[in-house]
Amino acid sequence: MNDMNNMNNGNYTNGQNQQIPQYPMSQQVQPVPPAQKPPKKHKSHTTAKVAAILAGVIIVGGGAGFGGAYFANRTRVPTAAETSAPTATTSENDTTSKDGTPTLDELQKDVAVPQQNLTSNVEYKTDGSYMYTRDLVNAVRDSIVYIETYIDYRGQNTQYAAGSGIIISKDGYIVTNNHVVEKCTAFTVKVNTTDISTGISDSKTYDATLVGTDSDTDLAVLKIDADNLSPAKLGDSDELHLGDDVIAIGNPLGYETSVSKGIISGLHRQVSDSQRGLTSIQTDAAINSGNSGGALFNSYGEVVGVVNEKRVDSYAENMGFAITINEAKDVIDDLIDKGYVSGRAMLGITYVKLNETAAAYRGMTPGWYVTEVSSDMAVAKSGLLVGDTITKIDGKSVFDSDIQNIFTEKKPGDTVTVTVVRSNSFGVDKDVDIKVELSEYKGN
Repeated sequence: MNDMNNMNNGNYTNGQNQQIPQYPMSQQVQPVPPAQKPPKKHKSHTTAKVAAILAGVIIVGGGAGFGGAYFANRTRVPTAAETSAPTATTSENDTTSKDGTPTLDELQKDVAVPQQNLTSNVEYKTDGSYMYTRDLVNAVRDSIVYIETYIDYRGQNTQYAAGSGIIISKDGYIVTNNHVVEKCTAFTVKVNTTDISTGISDSKTYDATLVGTDSDTDLAVLKIDADNLSPAKLGDSDELHLGDDVIAIGNPLGYETSVSKGIISGLHRQVSDSQRGLTSIQTDAAINSGNSGGALFNSYGEVVGVVNEKRVDSYAENMGFAITINEAKDVIDDLIDKGYVSGRAMLGITYVKLNETAAAYRGMTPGWYVTEVSSDMAVAKSGLLVGDTITKIDGKSVFDSDIQNIFTEKKPGDTVTVTVVRSNSFGVDKDVDIKVELSEYKGN
């Protein structure tokens, strides 16, 4: 076997062969004419900067789960927040940042379940929920948008993928999934306005700006220049119970404003390997390619989840998942305010992970072989060197399945003790303990 198969590029794995949930929902627009089809990018065998994360989700196409560390050298589009002045921390009672950026509470302050699309003969149950699904759908359908994404191919914007989004403010803030927008350079959003008396929708398409995106939680925020939109009301996912009715609205396979109905099949699901990932709601409502970024609504017409995953397995049917809205709210707030999720600790190195087989073949020590130390991060002052092999962090082996917990429990500015094997001038290996201050991870 080629020994390169025994080298891991820094991604944590759990060493088990298991069926994992995948992202089939970010619909790839097919077919792309061969003459315009973007060339495939070769995977890099170098790793990236290690960062602790709040959540780990599965890469589109079934990539490995992120077991508590992340790699920050991914190419991405600069966010609106990053091109403006730094934002300030808000007090608990503030509704806007000091630089004027609205908070999620401010955006949702006057939002109720839209009523302008309803006729006067709507019936409700005694608890205030909708009697009929059709009335619920009519109330909320215009809060779901159709998103098309584009990549720069040979100097031209080329349509790449499509998905769904949720309007959360009258002036055009939209929540979607990171995997709908990642690696893309331009975005359009199609907004519908429906006449309930005729059922006919008028639509308008807007260019959108990427406000913030977070691959760890698979959430992103776009902004369009619009007003008087029909935002969705974000509900309380902690009030859900097994068996509650829910509906999913999105754009599967490009069929806009498609509705599927089901129940809550499970709560507090951890569908990735991350120890601190956002939990998910499981539903048997049909979820298909293009539903990503759309909403899971409760029977009151409130958003309780952001649809993002389904189980793809020959033994499974109707196992869809949505990010719990209560846990997503803080992420959305940070994305609007800063363009990234704050408070995550990052080691700040590039490394190659050598297992015992690969290390023995090269006469090296198993561990994380450091290939780069970021000069703009605190680790540069620690004494950690390129060529060191990290074997332990805070006394725990880097091959320990719980190594990610060390990072997820830390904050930027905290320190960890990194144990490395280093060769002296005589070629003799020795163990060295190095104190490393953690930096802040600011996104993809």
